[in-house]
Amino acid sequence: MTGLQADDVDDFARGTALLGCGGGGQVDHTAHALRRALGTGGVPVVPVDARLGAVVAVGLVGSTTVLEEKTPSGRELPDALAAVERWTGRRADAVVAAQIGGVTGPAAALTAHAAGLPLVDADLVGRATPRIDQLSLFVDALPVVTAAAVTSSGLRIVVDTADARDLETVWREAVSHSGGWAAFAVGPVDAEVLAGRCITGSVDRALRAGRAAAASAGVEDLVRGLEGARVVARGRVLDVQRSGDVVAFVHGSMAIRDAATGAVVRVEAGSEWVHCLVDGEPVASTPSCIVVVDARSLRPVATERARVGDELAVLVLPGAPWWWATPDRTARVSPRAFGIDADVVPEVAA
Repeated sequence: MTGLQADDVDDFARGTALLGCGGGGQVDHTAHALRRALGTGGVPVVPVDARLGAVVAVGLVGSTTVLEEKTPSGRELPDALAAVERWTGRRADAVVAAQIGGVTGPAAALTAHAAGLPLVDADLVGRATPRIDQLSLFVDALPVVTAAAVTSSGLRIVVDTADARDLETVWREAVSHSGGWAAFAVGPVDAEVLAGRCITGSVDRALRAGRAAAASAGVEDLVRGLEGARVVARGRVLDVQRSGDVVAFVHGSMAIRDAATGAVVRVEAGSEWVHCLVDGEPVASTPSCIVVVDARSLRPVATERARVGDELAVLVLPGAPWWWATPDRTARVSPRAFGIDADVVPEVAA
């Protein structure tokens, strides 16, 4: 990719919604803001390259439900970016999405455009995750990194730490008392460091996934258009259960009876769809991407919006190879990391 144009925004947003895997927040408002900001122009998209210089990762933390009700003003992410630049004395040369899944994908593009910087064709997850310490940047030890959060009420918090759990603790506490969500920026990180700690090609993957969804007339078309995708089930929702969870923030379980086979498919969820079983046998889990879509409209279904009687399809897309490279990486985004007591299910060919 060389750039993201205004005409690409709808497909890009559709793709980031799919890669949200049931979480990551609704993309519509941010996509509309990005479309308007780009006008007839675009934002440059560049590959990860050591010569790129200093890169800042940007994203959103907190309740996506509150985010829908209390939408951003448009200044939070650029202000967070400016805060880490002031604190470190280093200018950012590019912006990368903390996660490509959900609202953060288009929000990162909007931030890059506002700052006059290119967007890196990468992210730190390859999908959506609920916690800061699950970003690929923090899986292995880092020297002290600077991160800034700007809450919806305007509070600015800058933290210097080598432990992402500190960010998670401080920011979660702050946003719970200051509007329910915050924008954040992490860095600047040297591009040569980022290159070994990121998922490459994320912007391009989201755009291609969105185009495939737009061109699809049904579930079968969608699966053929999404590289490596497979269908686990298509049918009516029999049961939905939800409760709170201190690790994953929410915990849910949805059961679907497959219309073709009669099998009962259960999908377990944290903030995202995390683990899938067919008649009690595990068939998929994180870091693979479990995606639930409306069987007719093909729109992604968030974990909190599935209802008994809905006709849905459960798809599995390959997870980012980066997470499968070592046991430590895989464990960081395993089902147990989302509060689900289950082992990782190895990926299978579609």
